[in-house]
Amino acid sequence: MNGSTCHVCGATASSLGLADPSTGLRLAGWWRRFGATFSDNVILLLPSYLAFLLFGSLSVLLGVLASAGVQGLYLVRLLASARGQTIGNRVAATRVRDLATGQRITALQSLKRWGFVALYQTVIVLVGARYTLDLLVVVMLFDDLFPLFDAHRQTLHDRFAGTIVVMA
Repeated sequence: MNGSTCHVCGATASSLGLADPSTGLRLAGWWRRFGATFSDNVILLLPSYLAFLLFGSLSVLLGVLASAGVQGLYLVRLLASARGQTIGNRVAATRVRDLATGQRITALQSLKRWGFVALYQTVIVLVGARYTLDLLVVVMLFDDLFPLFDAHRQTLHDRFAGTIVVMA
């Protein structure tokens, strides 16, 4: 970024996203966040399903926990790395940073971020009530659409962990 114009693409700073009020970093827009999440979900689909099949034959609870564990290993490890990016974040040119400092997030923040989502998904799946899928969709939509109305463009799991998603 050279002044208010990107030296690579020539875009103005205002077209590259809002600046975070705390860190000054450029916040990732909702569509970039969606792209990163979608890409990671595609990547995790097969490994999560295989873990569920392997352990789900013993019990549904073990299958759900194994599937969540696979996702957790991937997300927590990569987001707590120096790059602060999953493969999906790389595709979308975003990274996860600490809200207060703008620096890389800790393993605890990464765990809290993933754990928030894993908890509500796991509980809803295990409850097994008639309308659990509808409830899951409502909760996920509320969490995923929250950045559209938040000054830091945070989801609820970002707020819980003290993180923001910024342009890479």
